[in-house]
Amino acid sequence: MEVAWVTDGEARDSRLIVVPIGLGERLAELSVEELKDPALASSLPGAQVMRSAGVQLPAMAEDRESFLPAGLEDLRKALETETTVAREVWRQSARASGLEPGVDYAYRVVSGAAASRVERLSAAPSADAPLLRLLLTSDHQLGAPVPAAMRHASEAAGPFDAVLYAGDFVNVADRASEWFDDARGSAFFPSMRDILPSAPIFSVVGNHEVQGRREPGRTLSESFEGALPVRVSEDGLSLSNYETLFPSPSGSRFYAITFGGVRIVALSATRVWRSDRADEDPAARLVSSRYQEAEHALGDPLAQRYGSHIVDDLQAGSPQFEWLRRELASPAFMDARLRVVVMHESPHSIGVNAMPHFAHPVRLEERDGLGELTGVRYDYPSAESILLRDVAPLFEAARVDLVIGGHSHLWSRFASAAGVQYLETSHAGSTHGAFDRSSGRRRTRPPSRWNAHDAVAQGDAGGLDPIVPTRAPRLGAAGEPLPYVAEPGLSVFSVLTVSADAGARAGAGAKADSAAVVESYLYDARTPAVPAQVFDAFVVGEA
Repeated sequence: MEVAWVTDGEARDSRLIVVPIGLGERLAELSVEELKDPALASSLPGAQVMRSAGVQLPAMAEDRESFLPAGLEDLRKALETETTVAREVWRQSARASGLEPGVDYAYRVVSGAAASRVERLSAAPSADAPLLRLLLTSDHQLGAPVPAAMRHASEAAGPFDAVLYAGDFVNVADRASEWFDDARGSAFFPSMRDILPSAPIFSVVGNHEVQGRREPGRTLSESFEGALPVRVSEDGLSLSNYETLFPSPSGSRFYAITFGGVRIVALSATRVWRSDRADEDPAARLVSSRYQEAEHALGDPLAQRYGSHIVDDLQAGSPQFEWLRRELASPAFMDARLRVVVMHESPHSIGVNAMPHFAHPVRLEERDGLGELTGVRYDYPSAESILLRDVAPLFEAARVDLVIGGHSHLWSRFASAAGVQYLETSHAGSTHGAFDRSSGRRRTRPPSRWNAHDAVAQGDAGGLDPIVPTRAPRLGAAGEPLPYVAEPGLSVFSVLTVSADAGARAGAGAKADSAAVVESYLYDARTPAVPAQVFDAFVVGEA
């Protein structure tokens, strides 16, 4: 088990101390000096003491839009004259080995003059572990209800054996305070303080982990919005902070790993974020968006934005697609107890971010009678939707049990004819809304100059109907049950439980030999004393 933590300096004297769980109370009593005593391992029977390896997060910074906590006066002063100031953050990590599966251990970490509280860790569970609980969540992005929702998750269904996180941790990847100590109280790691110290996290990249070119005088938000394709600029797109915090076991942004007999396939399925502005008149295009280039940027390749371009290609024939095809045919996948895919953008969604189609932008240049360039717009043809045309058929053929997505800040799920369950269970407290017949809402379509006929205004572009929750659906204005959760103030999270009695947990109609159940919970920030409640449950897989 690798344990990682962060420090605000190099902290070369950092270390990890692991002891049998029965010595946890004794470990808690030790001072920093005692934890650093070279004789510690001999005084605590069975103790392991491992020095950490440190690596600096390469692009952490603060800017004038940061909400800095107290005690960072040097940074505050520097920001009086600078737009952006680097912030030194180091990732420390140490690996405990020789752990016995199914056995809990206690640990602490120490760096400089500070030490953590006692936490719990264990080795990866065996393939036949009698019970696994995995938290499914994503898109926290400093949402105000998130810390309380994660506390309720621990109280309702914890402790968790792992977290599957479908991307979008913060809003601006290079802004350190959003990860660690934002003064508003909902930075990512503090929000997960009751979960991550004792549960490994398996994550995928979302669009908010992507940072653009850093230029003098530009805020970090402006840099985020200015990400460019690597083919245009080698430094136009960076995921360095995310990749340093969460190093992939494969060395790439897609990987597969078996955890307790569950095969977890993690994909890089994300595009850089752009607004949906679309102006018919090229001369009226003042800003670049997913659909157009600003008129003033036409002569400068580095000032253009190239639409909502895909970070890691997934279309048939690409390296990631070919890797996925091999993975879905591998014995590790086919023989797994349960087969789960995690990705930021999913093939099926009723969220606003399902449009435009997950396709490479088609660049269309507009010219006047003399052949001079007057405008650039981008189309995303439905026939070229990579997730629906190329990726989903692989899932269906391989009989994937569960696909977990995020991106639109809502809850919804679908079931395909082949039995694949598609679930979005991203944080809904800052929801973008549901765009379904039952909601009455319609996505904004670009004007007729674009391929507006390809844009799906309502429902799922893949043609699946969203499923009404099985326990306690939200109700519409006429009292009808709604097939989604998308209300401000409401947070959702889901728990995947793998056990011998999963069918019984799911309730009436579930198969007795079901291998797992997914239960989705709702927390209402308006009634903080009320525990999170299960509103949907369904089974996946067979024993």
